[in-house]
Order: sequence, then structure tokens, then C-alpha cells
Amino acid sequence: MRSRTIGVSVLTTTALFGLTAACAPAGGGKAADIGRAARAAAPAAAGATPAPTAKGRAAVKGGGLIADLSGAEILSQSHEAMRKVESARVVAKMREEGTRVEFDLALDKKGSCKGSIRYDAMGKVDLIKSADLVHFKGDADYWRATAAKEHAPKRQAEAMVTMLADRWLKMPVSDAKAAALKQMCDLNKLTDGGGRPHPLARKGETVTIDGKQALAVVTAAKEGTETDYIATQGTPYVLKSTVSGDDTGEVLFSDFGTPVDTALPEGADVLDLSKLGDGGPAETV
Repeated sequence: MRSRTIGVSVLTTTALFGLTAACAPAGGGKAADIGRAARAAAPAAAGATPAPTAKGRAAVKGGGLIADLSGAEILSQSHEAMRKVESARVVAKMREEGTRVEFDLALDKKGSCKGSIRYDAMGKVDLIKSADLVHFKGDADYWRATAAKEHAPKRQAEAMVTMLADRWLKMPVSDAKAAALKQMCDLNKLTDGGGRPHPLARKGETVTIDGKQALAVVTAAKEGTETDYIATQGTPYVLKSTVSGDDTGEVLFSDFGTPVDTALPEGADVLDLSKLGDGGPAETV
């Protein structure tokens, strides 16, 4: 897990308020937080051995079972499995300093993603990112929050809501305002871990997650207690990660290897932001 709640919170905040010229970008320190988010899946030990896929219970090199390893060894095996995943669905619910953020995204290592983001008091944004284009659609609460952050007059704020709420907007990936999404929509940032698993990582109980058996591995961290739930059947993927302490969070991984569908809904009403000039939506309304 390793600081996933902090890193992902920063990424989602930056993405939501950085999509258009009307939105104020998030503050500094993003590089460090993105680095922490990159260690979101189980961290790897130097020289860890890749975990081969096996039918039935998850196997490791030498024919043993994942459950027979130590906590640190399990995390190493799991990291190697996650590092090789080309696409997955990631569902997160977390609270940092009293602020709640949720997202549900299918994403891959090519930078494509599709899903939705909710941030406390900011409404919902639907997002589709392909290799070339970013499409997003904010609800009325999102655009009101955007207008409030820009201190827009009430009449202008309501005009933004009327014209933009629940409408797809697009921009090229090359646009500077889409930079945050290049980080957020890359599965590498969640599965390319770093550092050694803590030698005191401890195996916990076996539970069922989405119909799959998983073994808990508990690690102490600065933010509190982190628990990774590793699949004990088939490939030892991380199925769920949680953190408890000053900040809390839960992240679920599923649909491993399923391609990301970046097609727009049929008949979508799309506004091209690249044709609106430097002022963005706030200026046009």
C-alpha cells in the first residue's frame, strides 16, 4: 500500500482541478506524492523472483505455495505479479485529513483509462483517456466547485453549469492541462513498486474478496497499518489494500488483463476545448 492514500488523493485533486483553464492546479510537492503512489502495490525486494501462474493455489519457484512464504516474501512475489499486469480495474475509497475521495477506473500501462472520480464537495467527473485524446464530463456540482475556486460571479457560475454540466469535453493529450492525467491514467504508477518489503511484514488471516481467496499481509508504516490481501489461487495478485491510522483508505484491484474500452458513448455531445482559445470554458460562458 505504502502511502497510497496520500499519493492518490494528490493525483485526483490535481486531475479534477487541472483539466480546464477554469480550474486552479493543485499545490506543490506533486513529484514526491506521485512517487509514493508508484509504490502503491506491494513493494518489491531487490532481485525478487517472478511468480509463475499456476492453476489452483498460487505457486512459487520450486513448486511451493505462496502461503508457505514469509510476509516479506509474499509481498515480493505479489509485486512481481502486479508489475507484469498490462491492465486492471482500480476502485479506491479513502479519507485524508477529513476529505473523502473515490474513484473507479479501468486503466493500462499504455496510459489509457476509463471511469469516474468523486472528490468531497466537488461532485463527479467521468473520464475517458486514449493515446491521443482526453474526454471528461463533470456534473453540476463539479462545475459549481470549479467556479467557486475561480471566484467566478454567481451569474457566470450558473452559466458554466448550464453550458457544461453533464457534457463531454475533449482535449488532446499533448495539451499541458492534461498533464496530470498522464500520471493518473498509467497503471505503472500503481504497480511498479520500489524498496524492500519490511522484514517484519506479518501474515494474517485468509479472507474471500470478490469470490477469491486472499491472504492478508500486514505492515507497519508512518501513516498507520497497511494490509495487502494477496490472491492464494492462481497468480498472486494484490486483490485489496487498506491503510488505517491518521488517514484511511481502501483500494481494490480486479479485471486483470482486460483491455480498456476508450470509445465514447454513442451520440455523445462533445465540446472541443482546443477550439475555445486560451480562456477555456470560463471565458466562453
